[in-house]
Amino acid sequence: GVCASCGQPLAGRYCSSCGEQAFDASKLTVWHFLTHTVIQEVFNFDGKIWRTLGLLLFRPGFLVLEYAAGRRRPYVNPLRILIVTIVLYVLATQGGIGFTLGGGELRVSMAPAPMSPSRSIEATLQQVARFGILGGMFAQRFGSPENASTEIRDRFNRALNGFATPLSFTTVLFVALTLYVFFHWRRPLLVEHAVFSMHYYSFVLSSLLFVLLPMRLGIRGYFILAAIPLVSLWQLVYLAIAIRRFYFSAGSNRPLAWTASTMIAPVVYLLNPLYLTAIQFAGGAYAVWRL
Repeated sequence: GVCASCGQPLAGRYCSSCGEQAFDASKLTVWHFLTHTVIQEVFNFDGKIWRTLGLLLFRPGFLVLEYAAGRRRPYVNPLRILIVTIVLYVLATQGGIGFTLGGGELRVSMAPAPMSPSRSIEATLQQVARFGILGGMFAQRFGSPENASTEIRDRFNRALNGFATPLSFTTVLFVALTLYVFFHWRRPLLVEHAVFSMHYYSFVLSSLLFVLLPMRLGIRGYFILAAIPLVSLWQLVYLAIAIRRFYFSAGSNRPLAWTASTMIAPVVYLLNPLYLTAIQFAGGAYAVWRL
């Protein structure tokens, strides 16, 4: 007759104080878990997961507008959806798959890239530092990266994966701060920019899965060459629409709003890989120092 969470009297299936469902011991079975919880959450296309995923991918800025308006229960929490997409992305990029922008030495990382434990130190250093700085740091302590022992290679890649890869996802915070600088006069609360950044980053990682999954299935060649620029364009257009929808209300001057959105979106889009590349460089320096 009382709520198991807060101890308040129950009058129905849910607590009127905290929203907890009334405890029912008969539901603590594997069969009930499989037939109700799993099926309802995963295979019910009207459930939170699929509703949130569809809006995340195809309605730029909608979820953060709902969050800012206080309509949160119908959707998966932005931090939770970010964690789920990070886990899926990390699983899909095992082996050192990465995405870069530019060419030659002027390349920046578009998304975090876990390093393969079997990758050579020279190849890893080229990925996280394009100008040879880390290679020089490594050579001063251990000699040429080409001649590094298997033990040093494994220790280096473990240190890099244990530090730089998790730290790479802190770019969400840097993007939030960038948006705050641009738009604090329209949205003064930092948490709103953080939620925008979490949703955008979740979208970026989710959109990259459209490239990663075919690669895992062995589909490469012209498909990947065409898919990567299309996904990049999708991300840029998505960001511009999301900025327009969230930071400029429906009553704003439409030409001015679209002009500001299309000008600021490429800046934010390009700052994200710059932040990420800087973090990967710091992670590489830390890994060399830890050896």
